[in-house]
Amino acid sequence: MNDKAKALSPPYATFSAFISFINKLRDTTVPSRVDPSVFGNASGSLAYSIIASLKYLKLINDNGSPTQDFIALVKASDDARPALWKKIMVAAYPSLLSGEVDLTTITAGQFDEHLRKEYNVQGSTVDKVALFFVAGAKLADIPLSGLLLARKPVATSTAAKKSVKQRKRPDAGDDENEDGEPDPPPPQTQKALEYQLIDLMSEPDIDGDVKNSIWSLVQYLTARKAKKASGEA
Repeated sequence: MNDKAKALSPPYATFSAFISFINKLRDTTVPSRVDPSVFGNASGSLAYSIIASLKYLKLINDNGSPTQDFIALVKASDDARPALWKKIMVAAYPSLLSGEVDLTTITAGQFDEHLRKEYNVQGSTVDKVALFFVAGAKLADIPLSGLLLARKPVATSTAAKKSVKQRKRPDAGDDENEDGEPDPPPPQTQKALEYQLIDLMSEPDIDGDVKNSIWSLVQYLTARKAKKASGEA
């Protein structure tokens, strides 16, 4: 896939919120710039996750100005939208939708591995990116395997396995495995700094000026990652 796609993080917003935002614009108007003020009282993390998704999908440019594809998607009827959305998806996920990957037979594990390798997605973000892609594929009428549709979150798998083990062995200590040895600490998967900053923006005590400063830093980090990726090519 191209270097820019590797540098930018694929959409991780809640897909239902993403579509609700597009529908809201259809009922009102497409702004000349998509920025946090367009989202009203929505949380900062929601607003910025949708903005980041729109940029990755090339529906707005780096300055937030809508592209023609975005305007067409917003104005499209529910019946016309799937075809337009499919075109956007194919352009945004070339390694998944170019025909090299058979999405009708792919397993959830293979899909997650692909996200980590080709899109540099780690930790709990894998779940968010996967949920967005699967929901988007459904809207675009892109066939997916039953194994992928039945995918379970990976971020909670370690905790779930430990819970099952504890239920099976009620006499065991909380920190002991089946051999009586202490369980090793779970691997720590840390979000990329830009994701942490976006999460920080949802804190209720952060004012508008601070949010704008954080968003400027997020944009800087994203641009630096893109520059680094292009320099390594």
